[in-house]
Amino acid sequence: MEKKIKINSSCHCGALQLEIKAEAPSVLTSCNCSICYKYGSLMAYFNPSEVKVVSILESVDEYLWGDKSLSFIRCQVCGCYSHWKSLDPNQVKRMGVNARLFTNIEIDKIPIRHFDSADTWKFID
Repeated sequence: MEKKIKINSSCHCGALQLEIKAEAPSVLTSCNCSICYKYGSLMAYFNPSEVKVVSILESVDEYLWGDKSLSFIRCQVCGCYSHWKSLDPNQVKRMGVNARLFTNIEIDKIPIRHFDSADTWKFID
């Protein structure tokens, strides 16, 4: 069993940061839904209880789209997309964090799976 570590994540300007106490992700997900594709994000998934959002007052912006079951969070100052959280009470034990913002984890060493959420809702690799 891997040891839980503190993963640091920060937007470009530093106004929005995440502190994650969890195992380093063993895989990242590249999703082709309309929003993930445009953001160019690589997602790591955690239990929300493992993630602490640290932000400068009023630097966080929230975006709801479509069925409004997910809240996409970004920095209002520099625009970096940091994470999403579920607004569905049946799915609140999982959140996606944009691993491209990790500051102390080398994400290029983590395997990437490709998820087709634009069409089949299946992994395509």
